Amino acid sequence: MSSPRWLAITVLAGLSLAGFTAEGSAQEKASLIGRIHDAKTGEPLTSAVLLLDGKPAGANFSAQARFTLQNLEPGRHRVDIRLIGYRPLSVDVSFAAGQTIQRVFELEFTGDQLPDIDVEARNSKVLPRFVEFERRRARGIGHFITRDEIRDRGYTSMGDALRTVKGVRVNCNAIECISTMARATIGCPPTYYVDGEEVHSFGESTPISDVQGIEIYRGASEVPGEYAGARAGCGVIAIWTRATP
Repeated sequence: MSSPRWLAITVLAGLSLAGFTAEGSAQEKASLIGRIHDAKTGEPLTSAVLLLDGKPAGANFSAQARFTLQNLEPGRHRVDIRLIGYRPLSVDVSFAAGQTIQRVFELEFTGDQLPDIDVEARNSKVLPRFVEFERRRARGIGHFITRDEIRDRGYTSMGDALRTVKGVRVNCNAIECISTMARATIGCPPTYYVDGEEVHSFGESTPISDVQGIEIYRGASEVPGEYAGARAGCGVIAIWTRATP
């Protein structure tokens, strides 16, 4: 027959073992540290919807779209990410006991269900020719007309848009329009570019609805190196259309 003392020790040992097992089990939980961004621009996507095994993960995103999921059971879990304008992403992630995995999730932009204005804004960031346009605009030298301005101010032609620029004169007849810079000498027309190619006029026949942006440099002091040339002192007008890839 067991003594009362022995029974007490046995019960205490069992309770201690149970506590150890529960603690050890808690320590074996896994964690996921992730970040969600645009696959091409690297922009953090803080509005994404995150699902874990088909249910809302309840994650909080930082300004850089970072999140942490804790107390995950070891094994395989499915991570689903949804965001309007992007292709849905589903990824299986396998965890060992106590493991913390760091993962970057990249979403591919499709533009589906997004307004045209949002798609165009992103194109301005991604397409190389628009990236260069934005880079030069950020320098603050020269005058730039963006697609948003063309739409908001209701310009109906290239001539309408250029007439609003201080230091640019536009004269149109029945056949063509001629632009000159106020700083240029008489008989010294500006150099024109359309989608990076030098042309003979400023594209007055180009529908204003097809224009993504216009760069205007009114003299040699404004013209950037990529547009420098023998007639740079007469000014440069560069037009970028939406159609060219």
